[in-house]
Amino acid sequence: MVDSLKKAALWEEVKDRLDESGLGLSGGQQQRLCIARCLAVEPEVILFDEPCASLDPISTKRIEELILELKKEYTIIIVTIICSKPRAFRIYGFYVLGELIEFGTTEKLFTVPKDKRTEEYLSGKFG
Repeated sequence: MVDSLKKAALWEEVKDRLDESGLGLSGGQQQRLCIARCLAVEPEVILFDEPCASLDPISTKRIEELILELKKEYTIIIVTIICSKPRAFRIYGFYVLGELIEFGTTEKLFTVPKDKRTEEYLSGKFG
């Protein structure tokens, strides 16, 4: 578990309190603890569902940096309704009511979307 805590950028913050409950950790630390638990089983793919929901900007930045680091070693899938940061990732899918509307590289999807609904969502006209 030590390796997993290190990969999740949490070891230095918790190494002296391993016998304490995780409930005493901040929201960002709890999220990184969940990531460490996932890493402990050595997955091939990691699915993040709203990994930064309810986190403050500093914790959000740490999680985003961690995900960018983890993508070097793991296949990462992120589900989010917030479109402010996904450009750091290569592939993006846009869904409306469970229907895949558009799928492609983030660069193309964000700069020249093929579907009008994608363009309207990214520009804030609906959503």
